[in-house]
Amino acid sequence: MYLPEIDEDEELIGLVIAVPEPWMSELTAWRLEFGDEHGNHTPAHITLLPPTAIKKSQRADVAEHLQKIAAAHRPFKIALRGTGTFRPISPVVYVDVVAGNRDLIELENDVRTGILDVPTRFAFHPHVTIAQQVPDERLDQAEITCADFQAEWTVQGFRLDRVTPDGSYLSQALFNFTAPSG
Repeated sequence: MYLPEIDEDEELIGLVIAVPEPWMSELTAWRLEFGDEHGNHTPAHITLLPPTAIKKSQRADVAEHLQKIAAAHRPFKIALRGTGTFRPISPVVYVDVVAGNRDLIELENDVRTGILDVPTRFAFHPHVTIAQQVPDERLDQAEITCADFQAEWTVQGFRLDRVTPDGSYLSQALFNFTAPSG
C-alpha cells in the first residue's frame, strides 16, 4: 500500500465505501489467505480517495466539503462480480465492480474538487482489492479463486477514515447520501 510522506502538521485521510457483511469478512479472509497482510488493517472496501495528506487545521473544511458532496448524491446499487488485475502496472488483483460504476465515478469526481482537488497517482477504477504486493503465484491464485465471487447491495453513503502510518483505516465520520429521489 502506498502511503505518501506527510509533515508534522498533516495527517493522512482516505474515503471508502465499505463492503457490507457477510461479504466484507469473506473478502478480507480471502485477502489474508492470499498472503496480503494489508487485510489486517483494511477490511474490504471500494476506495474513493486513497491515502491523501491534508493539513490538520483543514479537518473541519474537509468534513464540510464531504457533507455537501453527500447531500448532492442519492443511494445507489453496487454489484461486484468476477476478478481483474492491474498487472503489469501494479501488482494488484481485485473483485470488479460491475454495477454502480457511473455513480461511483460521479461521486469520486465530486469528492476531488475544492479542498480535495489533489493530483492522483492512478486514474479512478472502482474495485475491491483482494491481493496486492504478493508473489505472482498468489496474485494468480486470487484471480482464479475469486472469479465467481458475487455481491450486491445499496450504498447509503461513504466513510472518512484517518490512515495510520501502518496503513490501518480508522473510521472518523460517515456521510450519508441525502439528495431527494428522482
